[in-house]
Amino acid sequence: MFKQNYDSMRMEPTPERVLAVCRLVNQREMSRDQLREYLTLGQLGDKEVGDVNRALAVALDELHLLQEKNDVISYVGPGDALNSGKTFRQCVASIIFGVKDSTFVLFSKWLINKNEELFGLSKWETIAATCSKEESELVRMDENAVLGWRFWATFLGLGYLSGTMFLPNMKVRVQDLLETSFPKKFQYNEAIRAEEFIPWLSSKMPEVDFDKTLPLALSSAFRTLQELGLIQLETWQDSKRVNLYRVDGEELNDFSHITVSRGVCE
Repeated sequence: MFKQNYDSMRMEPTPERVLAVCRLVNQREMSRDQLREYLTLGQLGDKEVGDVNRALAVALDELHLLQEKNDVISYVGPGDALNSGKTFRQCVASIIFGVKDSTFVLFSKWLINKNEELFGLSKWETIAATCSKEESELVRMDENAVLGWRFWATFLGLGYLSGTMFLPNMKVRVQDLLETSFPKKFQYNEAIRAEEFIPWLSSKMPEVDFDKTLPLALSSAFRTLQELGLIQLETWQDSKRVNLYRVDGEELNDFSHITVSRGVCE
């Protein structure tokens, strides 16, 4: 899922399955056979066992939250990562997006850069075919890979699913960074110049191209966070501005300063 390109993205190891595997092992160290028995409730058919094996492989070999020694699997991730879906998401996001040349990150970046063109690609199969034609590094992309990607993309906060359509809005992804990484460099409730904030954000988000106008997915995140009162975007006179992706009917299309409320942590 998250290894260096090209690595097949699969539907079976969903975030929920990987979290379930980690939580079970955290409660009790066990062998692979015991893990399969617990998670399949004894229904050891090929599909059930395959689903567990793939989720285990992600937790062991890609996220490195588990380790196997002398045929015993144990949890070695952060102690608070399994407290909730949110803490798990924030933990694995730093791991997943740390591999900047993974198939997951490269495909995410391609898709986010499509902006409104994405709405014209109505089927997952079409998205995969278009990507394989446009990106030489992702020529092997197929529908199953995109279907596997969508579960983790929505979980990690790159957007939302509406039926079979992916709606790009990175509100959750940005808010997680504002909660976990932002206070290590900046202060809450203080205006920060966009020319300082954006380079910092770009270092945390390899899935976004910051060289041009900010893409629709990220611009939508900023607008949503502003509407919720979690950030304040302002344009100060004689200050360098950052352009948001222009959307008809939206008044907010650029900003020079951002103030992040401590409320992002709630």
